[in-house]
Amino acid sequence: MNDMRKTFIAAAIIALGMIVSSFLLSKLFIRINHEKEITVKGYAEQTVHSDVGKFHCSFNTRKRSLQEAFKEIQNERSIVLQYLQNKGFEENEIEILNINTREIFARDDEGNVTNDIEFYRASQAIQVTSNNVQLINDVSQQITELIREGIDIYGGSPEFYVTDLAKIKVALIARATENGFQRAQILAENSGGRVGSLSSARQGVFQITSPNSTQTSDYGIYDTSTIKKTVKAVITLQYNIE
Repeated sequence: MNDMRKTFIAAAIIALGMIVSSFLLSKLFIRINHEKEITVKGYAEQTVHSDVGKFHCSFNTRKRSLQEAFKEIQNERSIVLQYLQNKGFEENEIEILNINTREIFARDDEGNVTNDIEFYRASQAIQVTSNNVQLINDVSQQITELIREGIDIYGGSPEFYVTDLAKIKVALIARATENGFQRAQILAENSGGRVGSLSSARQGVFQITSPNSTQTSDYGIYDTSTIKKTVKAVITLQYNIE
């Protein structure tokens, strides 16, 4: 009876050992199989210069009557337009936006708004778009000079864009792919393998930032604050390893 029990236990141990060995071998097979592919990221960047810029300015006036406010804003618009043209902008680069008017009501001694109109406020904005990006940059900073002439004017921050961005992106994808392939070669050679065919490729978002910026976003960035920009591309590649 004891001999049968010992035989049963021995058989169970052998069976368990075979199961464990089979499991380990299958895991090893899977790991080796997985190691036949390698995933790398390719990177490329390029410095570009904006070829179109724009900025807007707005000015306003306050008068006792709506007619006076409207007349004054027209006079100020003429001065602003003349200023922009004297700086070198063409007529077709200047867009005149609508005039807006508001009634400003008087307040009583306790600070409460009354039904009496104290004055009318009229405002207007002008947007300038030009390929002369340096002129856009300079005038956007100088436009408040008109304050000396009694015009209540505000100059917005300039924005700069790159019109041939699609062409630049295509070139960067090619360079990023080449960079990724080179990285895959280094990793494969160091492990005794050789890079085979490309099994998959996934393009990341483009980051268009100011020079020397480390800013990134999962949705991509398009910084418009500077004339000079850096366009960055990342692509994820998966190669078969032979």
